[in-house]
Amino acid sequence: MHPVLFRIGGIPLNSYGLTLAVSFLLGVGLASRRCAARGIPKDDVTSMGVWVMMAAIVGSRALYVLTHLDEFAGAPIRIIAFWNGLYGLSMLGGVVLAIVVGFVYIARKKWPAWELADAVIPAFPLGIFITRVGCFLNGCCFGIPTESFAGVSFPYGSLPWSVYGHARLHPTQLYASAAGLYILLVLLLAGKRRHYPGFIFSLFLGLYGATRFGLEEFRHFDHRPCELLGYSVFAGRPGITDNQLVSLVMIAGSLILGVWLRLRRRKGC
Repeated sequence: MHPVLFRIGGIPLNSYGLTLAVSFLLGVGLASRRCAARGIPKDDVTSMGVWVMMAAIVGSRALYVLTHLDEFAGAPIRIIAFWNGLYGLSMLGGVVLAIVVGFVYIARKKWPAWELADAVIPAFPLGIFITRVGCFLNGCCFGIPTESFAGVSFPYGSLPWSVYGHARLHPTQLYASAAGLYILLVLLLAGKRRHYPGFIFSLFLGLYGATRFGLEEFRHFDHRPCELLGYSVFAGRPGITDNQLVSLVMIAGSLILGVWLRLRRRKGC
């Protein structure tokens, strides 16, 4: 685990920050190339990427805060206290808000929404693939104890160590990274065939929702009863986490959206 890779004149280069920057640059590059085939200038895609990145950070923090209000009771300034470390983020919230902001940007530009959504969405799993490696190096988003061969022990003084000591834990960060790579490859392969506009986007929603739902079973911070704004969502069902609830909504949305877009295309709309 290496939360700080090295220092430049006393200024630390954070591993998570670096992977976040790399994922942004590569994601914008991938989206730009795919959008260029649809006549969208690179500068416009870059501008949209900046807004989407900011939305991802805000959304990640917002979902974490909404589902962990007890951690911020009496000290609301901690909600924006990123200077204390890159902990307390829920990537699922970032993905959701980033998608919303992306669609708003596309609508304001009056671009063909579903065609552009299909072109841009592979950048999301690419970002997940890269930034989750940063999570592993940073020591956040770790898993629960395991006796399997995949278990990883985190060093003394790290956040995982403060919870479980030297116990072997599921490297859920790397599981999530592998899931991001898998989704990216599936989307790129699916894009080689002709589909109705919006198919790739709806496919992403379903795949990401399904993989995230499964990963929640092995995570530490999210291995808790589902609560929103301090209230239990599923009384008597402590096995359902807040992120699993959002994942289920994404899966259902994928199916509904896919059926609607397919019927819409058949009707020639």
